[in-house]
Amino acid sequence: MQGLVSIVIPAFNRGFMIREALESILRQTYQDWEALIVNDGSTDDTSEVVKEYRRKDSRIRLIEHDRQRGAQAARNTALRAARGKWIAFLDSDDRWLPDSLEVRLKATKKGSQVVHSECYVFEREGDLELFAVPPLRGHVYRELLRKPGPMFQGLLISRGAFARLGYLDEKIVAYQEWDTAIRLARHYCFEFVAEPTFIYDCRHADTISKDSLREAVGYEQIVNKHRWSILRHLGPKALGHHYQQAAFFYLKAKRVKHANRCSIRAAMCWPFRSGLVSGEKKHFLKLMTKRWTHAHRNSS
Repeated sequence: MQGLVSIVIPAFNRGFMIREALESILRQTYQDWEALIVNDGSTDDTSEVVKEYRRKDSRIRLIEHDRQRGAQAARNTALRAARGKWIAFLDSDDRWLPDSLEVRLKATKKGSQVVHSECYVFEREGDLELFAVPPLRGHVYRELLRKPGPMFQGLLISRGAFARLGYLDEKIVAYQEWDTAIRLARHYCFEFVAEPTFIYDCRHADTISKDSLREAVGYEQIVNKHRWSILRHLGPKALGHHYQQAAFFYLKAKRVKHANRCSIRAAMCWPFRSGLVSGEKKHFLKLMTKRWTHAHRNSS
């Protein structure tokens, strides 16, 4: 027996669509699970919908937050209440394919404590495509310091690994699974399932992936949190690249001051690079060089 799987689902104002996520759990070919849905201070009928499913299946559990605390805090609330041998995640606006748990649990027979998988992405009605999740296997710490990898909806993690990891960082506002994966990869090997196991639904306007400012802030948070590891394992050039990427995200969000700050940090990490930016962003390269020189003079 593979053991009980605790499924963690944060939900905020998802009454109009959480049914699809819950139905996808009920259709799983692997049935030894419990689902912990944390209603994160919703003002709609999210609780009523979950209670309706709870009456049908006692494996579904509802936990209430009295106010909105964020997805990471909701996940942590569920993790504290989880009883399973394995931890799996599902977002309230996504859904698993029927054999999602089964195929990932089979991958754990190779001894891995962390499994992740490919997925389909749903961006327009009737348009389902492979997402191309990086196929990370084995010791992947360096790879994850270089760029994001697994998504929460495709992760399956042993309870023991999570106990060592501790809870999720609630300060991170985006790229939260990147931070989680980096922390896991420091201690554990990864296994990858090439078969898609879930559908990532990007059709809705309030998804985090469509919030450019949150994307920029989250990316910079990850880089700042792991900068010494990035520097040690990948060197200053890689760290500079990360800060330049954060600058690009801030530009996309039209936050020029923040883009400037990250570009200056990029230049301080690796001032020898040419062609960091192009087109409309070239003036930021000139500006970051001038400001780096000015800051260096003032500090000496």
